[in-house]
Amino acid sequence: MPTRRAIRLHPLRGQPTGWSALEVVPWHDAGRFTGDGDDPGDRLDYHTGLVYPQDAASQVPVLLLAPRPGEVVIDTCAAPGSKTSQIGIALGDAGVVVACDADPRRRAVLGEVLARQGVTAAVVTPMPVAVLAERRPGCADGVLVDAPCSGHLPSPTERQCERLAVKQGRILADAARLVRPGGRLVYSTCTDRRIENEDVVRAFLDANPGWRPDPATLPGCDADLDGLGGLRLGAERQGTEPFFAIRLVRDQDGPVDTLAGDAPEPLPLPWPVPGTVMRLGGHAVAVTAAAAACALPAEVRGLRLGRIHERGCEWQPWGAQGLARRGAPATVVAHGDAAALWAGATMALPDAPFAVTDRGAPLGVLAGPPDARRLDLPSRMRRAGLR
Repeated sequence: MPTRRAIRLHPLRGQPTGWSALEVVPWHDAGRFTGDGDDPGDRLDYHTGLVYPQDAASQVPVLLLAPRPGEVVIDTCAAPGSKTSQIGIALGDAGVVVACDADPRRRAVLGEVLARQGVTAAVVTPMPVAVLAERRPGCADGVLVDAPCSGHLPSPTERQCERLAVKQGRILADAARLVRPGGRLVYSTCTDRRIENEDVVRAFLDANPGWRPDPATLPGCDADLDGLGGLRLGAERQGTEPFFAIRLVRDQDGPVDTLAGDAPEPLPLPWPVPGTVMRLGGHAVAVTAAAAACALPAEVRGLRLGRIHERGCEWQPWGAQGLARRGAPATVVAHGDAAALWAGATMALPDAPFAVTDRGAPLGVLAGPPDARRLDLPSRMRRAGLR
């Protein structure tokens, strides 16, 4: 049975428009199965950050992790950013999600996904998880290990799966050191092979008596094969890619640390913006207080709003979208006009700096005279014929 296409809706960016079919994912209120002919890249909703393409099973690990505003959460294998952005949206404008990935090219993609989704709580760091665990044990309320697995290989051999299981166990052990007493750890893969799932978890629990499974159920999801309290999904029953996820909890003993460093000086803006706006490398950045003060090396910190110069701030597209949903004055345009603006059209519009659609999705910053206003976008982002 083929897998069904799915998207995740951004809870703060309006309602989807013009899709041929949307069906609520049973285990996630913000998840939607789409029709086979619906390509998110052809939709204005994707370009405004309202929808994000994500397999419905891939949305499960963050549901088990259940991040809450104000928490410190670490995503140990973060790129390309589907789950990191899901965590960041759940944190809102309080807390921090530290996103780790070893590959600089993948971190670049990760930063772009976080910006497109308007996440202010993220810190993208090149620091390896093992080093972070050594230096800051017990610093996180929650940790996600969406481990590299055989699901990414075309025809994995048993030997490859065995090697991956060793690597997965090592990542899981390092990640566990980051969790403070009473905190939670979610382990997941996109494979149905027991050796990379239940076997890895059992080996970890045998070696770490201070940990226990925290059994979870979600509508429409199956139990794991060993009765550990984890979940399994797949093409035949759920219409998704193969997936395994389990939540583990640490007991009340262990080290406690913090990621907090010095808070930067805030940068004033003409409009109230949730969280903190700071100056970082010549840019204005909207960032949660915890992410701003996070004492880790960072390639991305919060949401870059725009470049600062003598005349003010030159808004960047995804930063402008973030501002349009955060109290900045915006004019409302119909969905069809919004698609035309995205393609490069000009039209007479009220003299507000930003624009949103009549369904609540942020478009970005407007430029030009009142009778010929245009959406200020780089040419690489222009798309004609969006629906």
